Amino acid sequence: MVHQSLKKVLRIIRELIILSRPEWGFIFAGVAYMLSLFYLLPTISLFVGWLSIYAFACGHFSLNGFFDKESDSLNPRSFSLRNPLITSDLLTPRIIFLWIGLLWFALIPLNIFFVPKALTFPKLSLAFFAYLLAVTSSISYSVPPLRFKARPFIDLIVTVLIIGFFIPFYIGLLGAETIVDESLLLYGIILSILLVAGIHLPTILTDLNVDLKNGEMTTAVYLGWSKASYLASMIIFVRIAGFTIVNLILMNAGILTHSLIPYMLGIVELILACNLAWKKNREAALLLWKVVIFTSIIGGILFGFLYIPK
Repeated sequence: MVHQSLKKVLRIIRELIILSRPEWGFIFAGVAYMLSLFYLLPTISLFVGWLSIYAFACGHFSLNGFFDKESDSLNPRSFSLRNPLITSDLLTPRIIFLWIGLLWFALIPLNIFFVPKALTFPKLSLAFFAYLLAVTSSISYSVPPLRFKARPFIDLIVTVLIIGFFIPFYIGLLGAETIVDESLLLYGIILSILLVAGIHLPTILTDLNVDLKNGEMTTAVYLGWSKASYLASMIIFVRIAGFTIVNLILMNAGILTHSLIPYMLGIVELILACNLAWKKNREAALLLWKVVIFTSIIGGILFGFLYIPK
């Protein structure tokens, strides 16, 4: 009996981990890691930032997976987009929401005990604002009746709020001062927005046909294959142009090491963006999505290592 109970608990834990799409957490946390290096945070704050954002991302995808059960059952998913709720009844709503709560609230004691001056009034109030922004955005993205992920263009805006604003702002609170220098924070927000801009639309573009069948009015569904493909390609062009301008500014200021590697990654993205604009099909969108995920992770790590502390 004890052995069977233990096996059941382990299966529940395994399915909770799968539901949270832990590999996607590395993408969110990779942005946090890049910004931590850029902001010159102490090692312990770098670790807290990475772990907090990773836990938050896992909670976000767990919530998303819970409310996507029906649509995911009709969607042929790859490994990174699987949903264990389709084939298993072990995960009850109570277990799932306890799991999400644990993931989201775990970052609070981490901040209190390990972040410098975490309980000083300005930092505490700003941290509460960042936390509220992230949780509210995540809930509104997945949970009916708002469910912004199924509302054209609002799905893009909410994603930008979570990755483009919450993460750089939150990481900026983890240093010794109340918040990181305004110029670094601004660059952090710009870099984060450019990163998420290239990831989200190709992601929902790969699901266009199934989302259309399920009545999920995403930006991709609203625009259709032709316009959505052109928009995704245009966003990639803007993303590469933005990264190029920011890199040149930082290199000219002596803040970033001169390197051709980031530009080579950008050229690969541009080629595949042109391929998507030409073919306008799921295969081209999926290829662009896979490459953008890879270049975003590698590019973020490279940026952190190429940064020259002032």
